[in-house]
Amino acid sequence: MHQTLPVARAPQGFREVRSWPLLAVEELAMIRDDLSATLPGSPESSLEDVPESVVLVASELATNALSYAGRPAVVRLSERDGEYLLDVVDRAPDRVPGAVEGPSGRGGFGLLLAARLAAEVGWYSTETAKHVWARFAARSRQPSLTS
Repeated sequence: MHQTLPVARAPQGFREVRSWPLLAVEELAMIRDDLSATLPGSPESSLEDVPESVVLVASELATNALSYAGRPAVVRLSERDGEYLLDVVDRAPDRVPGAVEGPSGRGGFGLLLAARLAAEVGWYSTETAKHVWARFAARSRQPSLTS
């Protein structure tokens, strides 16, 4: 079964923290390391296993961009009030991103993984580029008060 992501602009109000140009799959290890170092843990909030979720989704989306849309690609990380926005930009605006559900080992699970780990995912195109994005929402770690 083939599923597509919702067509939607990325949420507004985020401030770019880092950006990485990506020309080859071999550069993904460096981006994963940089993302892990850029996403500090906080005792007050959790981004549902961030930085691990953001790093994993970034790797999957960047791999998709390089595999299906050509080079170069750009990975951008932005922040807003404890939330993170990951935006992967490629040069194939006419190619619709899609996820494939099927037998294990055939690939096509990166977008499904992104949809499960992120609070929100989507994509949109401009004249020259396609953006596939994922938003990761902070969640309070403070114990809730119940009566």
